[in-house]
Amino acid sequence: MSELERIYQNEYPDFINPYLKSKSMQRLKGVDMNCGLRFTSHAGFSSYGSYTRYEHSVGVACIIWHFTHDKKQTLAGLFHDISTRAFSHVIDFVKRDYLTQESTEDETKQILFQDKVIMNQLIMDGISVAEVSDYHIYPIADNDSPKLSSDRLEYTLGNLLNYRKCTISDIERYYQDLIVERNEEGIQEIIFQHVDIAEEFAFAALSCGMIYSCDFDRYGMEKLATLLRKAFQEHILTEDDLYLSEIDVIQKLNNSVLQDDWKEYTRLKDVIKDSAGDIMVDAKKRYIDPCVNKYGRVTAFSAAFKNAVNEFRNTDYHYRMKGIYQNG
Repeated sequence: MSELERIYQNEYPDFINPYLKSKSMQRLKGVDMNCGLRFTSHAGFSSYGSYTRYEHSVGVACIIWHFTHDKKQTLAGLFHDISTRAFSHVIDFVKRDYLTQESTEDETKQILFQDKVIMNQLIMDGISVAEVSDYHIYPIADNDSPKLSSDRLEYTLGNLLNYRKCTISDIERYYQDLIVERNEEGIQEIIFQHVDIAEEFAFAALSCGMIYSCDFDRYGMEKLATLLRKAFQEHILTEDDLYLSEIDVIQKLNNSVLQDDWKEYTRLKDVIKDSAGDIMVDAKKRYIDPCVNKYGRVTAFSAAFKNAVNEFRNTDYHYRMKGIYQNG
């Protein structure tokens, strides 16, 4: 058990265990959160440890259970990434949906219906697919950005560790300060109890958001998306292949005429701005503006954070970039 799992699993929902054995959930062990970038030669992304959609999904389920003790909400959180394809949000780039990043969420219900292990267990638990196939209906599981939800909380804490931005003691301090209250809209939300911890977390989450939309992230994802589009056009890959593990998809690329294209992608180590570059791509700018009990959003009382968010939101990505590659 990892250090982060230890924090989440103080109140582990044992009832999810049969669902974890399903083929659909096990597949997520082969889908990484960093969208194929760990296969590049970038000093950062190539050195980060494995952080899979499976780990993320279990973490989300544990967080929801911690705050709600509601089986349906917990399962909705567990299944929220079950339709995520290989290379995760790169598929949003393939489908030109990188500003909303919702194209990977459209088949959850169908996947649940087709998985006999999941369906049999839902019947045994007296739960319908409709009650667990859309985590958006549960505000503790998911809500509109930049609010704090279980999904947003889990991948932020996971990446703060993976990107070496925080220690496990920092993570524990953030997690233990959280409670559920009604926000300014009268809707339940995960909020902080102390302003100093909330502000520290908000800045830390913003540092992750900057990585999610940095030049290398945008360039690398678009580069891989271009390669996948080519693989579809040349019938090397099908849509169904995206429901394999990333290693399986890579093997198909390596066994095809795109072998050299894949090798070139893995040699990508950095990018520079260049007016003659081959890629210009925008990004979804992710940040969290958490609520604090009796104080409101961090942007309401922290001028420093408000200014940092405004600067981030106003960042202009309309420039061309060129890749720098490792020799050999």
